[in-house]
Amino acid sequence: MKKKLGLGLTVLLLTAVLSACGSNGGNDGANNGGNNGGTDTTAAGTNDGAASGTSNAAEPAGDDAEPVTISFMHFKSDVTDGIAKIVEQFEAENPNIKVDVQPVKYDDYYTLLKTKMAGGDIIDVFTLNAGGQTKLFHDGGYLEDLTGKDFMSNFDANVLQEQATDGKNYIMPLNAGPIAVFYNKKIFADLGLQIPRTYDALMAAAQKIKDAGKTPFALGWKDNWTLGMWLSRDLPSNAVLVDKQTDFFDKLEKGEAKFADDPSTKTMIAHAQDLFKFGNKDQLGVDYNGAVDLFAKGEAAMMYMGTWPLADIQKKNPDLYNSEMGYFPYPFSNDESLNKLEFNPDASLAVNSKSEHKEAALKFLAFMASKEGGDAWVKNTNTLSYVKGTSTDIAPALKDLQPYFDNGQLYNSQAYLTTTIDWTTQFSQNVQKVFFKTATPDQIIKDMDDWVSKNHK
Repeated sequence: MKKKLGLGLTVLLLTAVLSACGSNGGNDGANNGGNNGGTDTTAAGTNDGAASGTSNAAEPAGDDAEPVTISFMHFKSDVTDGIAKIVEQFEAENPNIKVDVQPVKYDDYYTLLKTKMAGGDIIDVFTLNAGGQTKLFHDGGYLEDLTGKDFMSNFDANVLQEQATDGKNYIMPLNAGPIAVFYNKKIFADLGLQIPRTYDALMAAAQKIKDAGKTPFALGWKDNWTLGMWLSRDLPSNAVLVDKQTDFFDKLEKGEAKFADDPSTKTMIAHAQDLFKFGNKDQLGVDYNGAVDLFAKGEAAMMYMGTWPLADIQKKNPDLYNSEMGYFPYPFSNDESLNKLEFNPDASLAVNSKSEHKEAALKFLAFMASKEGGDAWVKNTNTLSYVKGTSTDIAPALKDLQPYFDNGQLYNSQAYLTTTIDWTTQFSQNVQKVFFKTATPDQIIKDMDDWVSKNHK
């Protein structure tokens, strides 16, 4: 089991964000590919070909090439417009390749993808999460082996190793970033609040914000993934780092442990109740976009999220984006030394091994793996790219995280999740019973253990 962030991933983020912190952080850098003063900072070492944007990039199809259409299904529906712009850029350089883009909300994505695959509906290129989902599709025989492809050399070797399945690369790293708490600087300043470094301090700040008649947290839990995203970070963080249950998820996978065996399960439920208490009205009726709106309008003081909503916040409230919001690590425990900055891989790309248009599909991946494609990803989605040499100018708020990069205070809670059991979806549904007092924490923990026993022999 990996218990800490891999070296390649650490170096990538550390260099990337330090570069971003040294940039102008405003619209000019973001809208011009992050070219700050003509200096291009590589994210993970120097690769002359990758940095020049010429090595391994997709070559435009010849005029006499037969036109083809490839399907591209992805779960990044929160940045649909940005991905559409990236695809337009690819199509302009490859006029004989058209891309049928199919964005799907994350909550529905894997169910739909599995249904399509099982029904023989060929999706040529699709996003996957590294780890359990990649292994499932690999075991099903749906993934083309990308090991050794020219464009894969544009990624740090340690990153490729971390995303390998059975020693080979079936997915191409695409983007990653921190997941932390955005906060409204004006609200904090008006109430005399400091950045909370422990869980109790976070809740004390939330109480003070609520007492002032304001909403502490913007929650969009109508979308199941938003609650699941939080659950799947609070539990492993507390289980492994606080309660030292380092092999809990290994044992859960093998049927050798139950949720009732891990005291962090009750901690997670208690924390979820706290967030619910300090969230906006109708948390389970407001979706992700609604939560982003609440924060962008200044109607909520904090929002736990990755960097995904940055482009939307920039559009809706430029002043907030440019200078009036900050970003701090989620303090999941009361031991300040454990509350490091969470950093996770996000989407990776796969090619269907059964595709009839593999050459075109691989050209699409090669474009995404080029510096040009990586810069387009950063510019249009406001997230970090794994491609060497790409722009790192994401948003001014990331400057707040510099001390964590400087001190190496980074970790990846998802590295602790060694089980393929999709417990977060089920737990997201069960914990709502506690919110509405139709079940106790002990009851839903028993229900979860019964569910695992019945569905994962």
